[in-house]
Amino acid sequence: MAKQFRNAWLFTKSIYLSSEKAVIGNVLQRTEDTYEQAKLRLIFDYLFFYILLLCPVMFMAMISQNQVNMVLIPCMACILLGCLSLLRKGVAARVVGLVASASTLLIPMISSFFNNQDLSPRYAIIWVMSILLAYITVNLRTALTICATLCGYLCVVAYIKINGITTYVSSGYSSTFLLISNPVTVILYMLFLIRALGQYYRNIISMEQQRTMEKQKQHLSLINQNLTKQFLLVKGFSRSGKSAFMNGEMELLEACFTEIEKQCGSAIGYLNEAQED
Repeated sequence: MAKQFRNAWLFTKSIYLSSEKAVIGNVLQRTEDTYEQAKLRLIFDYLFFYILLLCPVMFMAMISQNQVNMVLIPCMACILLGCLSLLRKGVAARVVGLVASASTLLIPMISSFFNNQDLSPRYAIIWVMSILLAYITVNLRTALTICATLCGYLCVVAYIKINGITTYVSSGYSSTFLLISNPVTVILYMLFLIRALGQYYRNIISMEQQRTMEKQKQHLSLINQNLTKQFLLVKGFSRSGKSAFMNGEMELLEACFTEIEKQCGSAIGYLNEAQED
């Protein structure tokens, strides 16, 4: 069993890496902005794992014969695949992030409404994810707009429930099945949340570390070049001083010693600078 699980994980990982390379491999090479690269990776992870998540959700919709979800889930998958296509074409991260966050807010909202205005964690978690995606990849104003949209929907649901207004409910909706499937759905959504956002922050930290190491290498290379230059000058002045000493040119010898002292001081200054950095 453990071996089968490991093989399945390796197979999924290979698909993920191949898909990432195919979709955003070239796009990542076009920008040196660490934050932009992290946003692109976040959007890809969000889309990739959301599509995978739709498979078990679709399976549960088929078991319960929930006709609304059976229509909405393929629509969602098509939109997310379209977002992957936009990423591959090099469309700006903020545009793709806006489309992805809006679609993952509105379509679950429609599903919630026609499933007896369900506000269970299965919907709440994904709404939170869509808002966070908008905040990270687009801007605060867009995230607040999405929040306002969600609040508006919650107000509508509250009005319907308080006043006992009758609305259409999907033929496959069942409160019993909802209670049974909620634990599985919530676990899947939480794993999705951890993977998408957790990996996003890990990517930022990793890329910042690489960027810092690259700067340190460049700085050390510059110091080595300067020290090499100083030592070559010292070597040249020492030869000149030796010739001046043999010829009895004391003024030239003194000048050589002064320059050697000056170059050694500069070299020590470079070394102290590197130690402070």
